[in-house]
Order: sequence, then structure tokens, then C-alpha cells
Amino acid sequence: MGVFVVVTYVVKPEKQAEFMPCMQRIYRYVKENPEKFKEWKSFKLLSHHMSFDIIGQYMELWEFENVADLEKCMTRLSKDKGWMKCMHEIASLIDPVTFSMNLWNAVE
Repeated sequence: MGVFVVVTYVVKPEKQAEFMPCMQRIYRYVKENPEKFKEWKSFKLLSHHMSFDIIGQYMELWEFENVADLEKCMTRLSKDKGWMKCMHEIASLIDPVTFSMNLWNAVE
């Protein structure tokens, strides 16, 4: 049974143009450092298109086999300077009031 980290946020309107280049740098970092992300089963970035009052709303889905794998990966990444640089950069682009991170278990 898998677990999913669901992260939602809204990119600041004045930072919209910087968002996708930042995400591309994060994708590149993950691809260039697969040993740091070996527990990730999948990663998806979704954008919300049906809301007429909120522009720049995104959801990330991080899939892991179990909570132990999630904890192992997050502990490793929290000590990784390259990853933390990416996270600080993305954090500067989002409205912190809109940030949410939740853990979901797959029901089978």
C-alpha cells in the first residue's frame, strides 16, 4: 500500500514567470541525483485550471511505498545542500499562507 505526500500552494502573481524555470531546475536536480531519491515511486505536478479567482494554484503528489521510505528520503534530503537550495528558491515564489502538506494513505 502506497503513501502520498500532497503539497498544495499558490504562486505569487509577480513570481509566475519564475515558477516553471525553478521547477525545471528541481526536476533536473532529481534526475542528476537519483541515489538521493531512490524511495520516490513517482512525482507529479498538477495545475488547477477551473478556478477563475485563483491563478497559479498547484498540487504536487509525491508517492512512496510506505511511511518509512518517506521518512528515510526526507531525512536524507533535509541534509542535502543542493536540495535545500531548491526548496528555499521555490518557497520564495509561493504565498506562504496557501502552503499545505498532507500525508495520504492509499486504500486498497
